[in-house]
Amino acid sequence: MNHHRRRFIAASASLGLGQIPALGLAAELAGTSGRRAITRREVDDLQNKLVAGHFTCVRTPESGDGPFYYESSPARRNLSEGRKGLPLRLGITVANATVAGSTCAPIPNAVVDVWHADADGMYSNVGGDLQTLDTRGQTFMRGHQTTDSAGYVEFDTVVPGWELVSVPPPQDQVLRATHIHLKVFHEYKVVTTQLYLPDPFLDQLYASVDPYQKHRKMTAPGLKRSFERIRNTDDGIFLADRSRPMQVQRESGGIFAQAKIGIVTLGSRGIDSLFR
Repeated sequence: MNHHRRRFIAASASLGLGQIPALGLAAELAGTSGRRAITRREVDDLQNKLVAGHFTCVRTPESGDGPFYYESSPARRNLSEGRKGLPLRLGITVANATVAGSTCAPIPNAVVDVWHADADGMYSNVGGDLQTLDTRGQTFMRGHQTTDSAGYVEFDTVVPGWELVSVPPPQDQVLRATHIHLKVFHEYKVVTTQLYLPDPFLDQLYASVDPYQKHRKMTAPGLKRSFERIRNTDDGIFLADRSRPMQVQRESGGIFAQAKIGIVTLGSRGIDSLFR
């Protein structure tokens, strides 16, 4: 990620257009990076690509980052680094969702950044004052890839465990159902969301499969007792975001799950990505 670019964008947003000098604004609109103004032909080409989409998508509802996002995501397909858990093949399609419910075109060259807990509910690069395992400097269950011409990318990982985080009073703790964090970067757009797995599948997993069945209770530093695993229907963020679980297909040695991420955009205009 280009930190200078991020700071410039944040500063510009906080100032507001009315406080930006006219000369500077004109130079920005003119494209000081050397990009020429878009032409009618380019607009028509973008529109033709949009209506030529071969699947249906809607805009993905945004969600929070959670406390454990970091920019140091490795570029890779396999995220597990050998940690135990039921293998999960995760397929992500990124598509244009300009008109909700319409056919939409896939978006190539989008960066999909994924992070989640391991099967024990532990995140990498987190201190021992936040979770029961100090993982500072580690990178398991983190990674990013760039979508292909079909807007598709695939990760090999494991089914995450559920999560417990201690927070200041009066709440004291936050319990989370099994989920996967995801950011999509495409040109100046950033979409942040969370993916979920079906409760019936997870119930069976925690009833009969290690290491999940050993992880039905959990505690965290600063908490005086253990807590039971919660389901999607008990997760406040799942309910607030009106999320829907991904469909799961069983395959040899693991499962396959897919999600479609709809971004509101005209498509690719050759603008530099916010992701570096």
